[in-house]
Amino acid sequence: MQNVMTKAWEIAREGQQKFGGKVKEYFAQALKMAWEIIKKGAKKIMDFGYQVVQKKNGTMHFLVNDIEGLEVSFLTEKKSGYDGRTYTKRNTLPFKAMYNQKTEQNVRLYSIAIHAGDIELKAGDNVEIIDNHIDPEWA
Repeated sequence: MQNVMTKAWEIAREGQQKFGGKVKEYFAQALKMAWEIIKKGAKKIMDFGYQVVQKKNGTMHFLVNDIEGLEVSFLTEKKSGYDGRTYTKRNTLPFKAMYNQKTEQNVRLYSIAIHAGDIELKAGDNVEIIDNHIDPEWA
């Protein structure tokens, strides 16, 4: 929140210097602009190119860009037999390397059972979680 306010005041001061008047006259619009800037910066840095190709017979097939160091897993909740706590287990998914003629780049094709667990795409510090679980309220 502090970053948004700081950025908003910077934008407001720039507006005041450029067009005159009082800084506070520019603050409301500057705050909107600052929120947009912060939101864009908060978005994922890397585009994994996630795209569902087909959902059929309980299986989902999806593509992602072939990125060096990319790890694709599905996440499941498990209970520890020792203390009864739950933890998240990462299950690595195998893939088939392919070439996408539409985008003219190498991609990976994955298959997973629908609702088997959320899908985690991870490359370095960049992580994206794709919803693929059954809501307990619906089960």
